[in-house]
Amino acid sequence: MTTETITRPRYAALRYQNFKLLWLGLIVSNIGTWMQNVANGWLTLQLTNSPLWLGMLGLSVAIPMILLPPIAGAVVDRVNRIRLLFLTQSMQSLIVIVLAVLTWSGKVQIWHILSVSFIGSALLAFDNPTRHALVPDLVQPHDLLNALSLNSVTYTGAALIGPALAGLLIEPLGAGTLFFLNSISFLAVILALTTMRNVRTHGGGQHGSLGNTFWKGLVYVWNDRFILALLALSAVGAIFGRSYQYLLPAFSSDIFHAGSQGYGFLLAAVGGGALTGALGLASLKRVPHQGAVMLTNGLLFGVILMGFSLTSNFIIGIILLFIGGIAIVIFSTMIATFIQMSVPNEMRGRIMSLYTVTLIGLPSLGAMGSGAVAEWLGGVKGTSHAVLLGATIMVTILFAVTPMFWKRVLPER
Repeated sequence: MTTETITRPRYAALRYQNFKLLWLGLIVSNIGTWMQNVANGWLTLQLTNSPLWLGMLGLSVAIPMILLPPIAGAVVDRVNRIRLLFLTQSMQSLIVIVLAVLTWSGKVQIWHILSVSFIGSALLAFDNPTRHALVPDLVQPHDLLNALSLNSVTYTGAALIGPALAGLLIEPLGAGTLFFLNSISFLAVILALTTMRNVRTHGGGQHGSLGNTFWKGLVYVWNDRFILALLALSAVGAIFGRSYQYLLPAFSSDIFHAGSQGYGFLLAAVGGGALTGALGLASLKRVPHQGAVMLTNGLLFGVILMGFSLTSNFIIGIILLFIGGIAIVIFSTMIATFIQMSVPNEMRGRIMSLYTVTLIGLPSLGAMGSGAVAEWLGGVKGTSHAVLLGATIMVTILFAVTPMFWKRVLPER
């Protein structure tokens, strides 16, 4: 162990002022986003009283997040990343304030909610890979794993705080106020971006046609089989693993008989575990045997999901989801770190955009498949069987690829 490793602070990435500014801004912004997610679902149900429209709300997020990120990645590698992030954050704030005004005036309709959700997801398709590509320019390479772990905290921590605040505020203040609060929360990131100094803001990509830039990104991934395998691994975890969250309402109501309050506890267990995992990973000064750590946590998550699908005890379910939250955030963060450390800066936006598809877009697609399987197996009662099937497929695939990843270590940069 080197002297540098021994003396390095526990949360080393927070030493970098630019990273700390973005990190704090994202925590505030993501809390607002989670509050809006709760308000979107609540208002949709109020307007339609139909679970079908709740599914359409999810689909309005999934479609842009599957189709647009690869194109967005080509843009990220051609432009000033901080300016692009400033634009996406500002536009998201504006469309949400429109929804708040419509809700306050009593004129809001379901198509307004779906339209704002769709546009917001399209903006996120550009915003998310930009943020991922920017992080390595804010810290030194030896602190990148720490930075990415702390970056996970901005989402997982918000997943605990945002829904809780929304649950307390939505009845007395209404959905419109939650939309307004989310609009204001974007200002935290905008302020952080305006106060950053001395950041490399351009990907350095060539200025050929956008189509050519996009195609070069796909060719690069295809020729680098390790990167391709990492993206495939993330896709497997998304489709067969993380998609289970969309089915948690059915678990709460028909398997655990815990109602809407139980659903909140299940989500809190996942968020609490993910937050614990992200903070724990960030607190480590050194992570040895990174490939083994990645695979072990992926396998653990799959086994935990299998156990969760087989239990009818609510307390056991809570405990299992907490442990599963720890495992999946470590699995995902290690994949992201391997990718970030393995690609050159001029390709990073394009490659991380493909990772964004697996991280945000594919779980929704997997949930559609799981829902169809559950329906085929007996409707709501088939939900546990659908999750068990998905988890079994995930564990089987991870076991099959173990020789490829087990001894992998992060490249030196």
